[in-house]
Amino acid sequence: MGSSMAERCVLLTRDESVPPHNKINQGIVSAINRALFHQQAPAPNEIMNARRNAKVAITAITKQDATAEMALPYCDIILTAGGTVDKGVIDVEENES
Repeated sequence: MGSSMAERCVLLTRDESVPPHNKINQGIVSAINRALFHQQAPAPNEIMNARRNAKVAITAITKQDATAEMALPYCDIILTAGGTVDKGVIDVEENES
């Protein structure tokens, strides 16, 4: 059985002063997963989906057999990869809700 959706949420915090790109969600997923693959991170840490929310953050969802906590050791990779697609990404953290 997989982890709950709340346990799988990784937040990419954005700088509000940097305008977001309209087609960012799939690009962030692809960039993060490519970077994780090249760094030989375990496959469950891959991102399955991402979407921008109203709180100027991007919520990235890990695969069902992973949690945000499992992905956080790779936060530098996620931050760098996310920033290649969205220059406003400034931090990565676990969803607290």
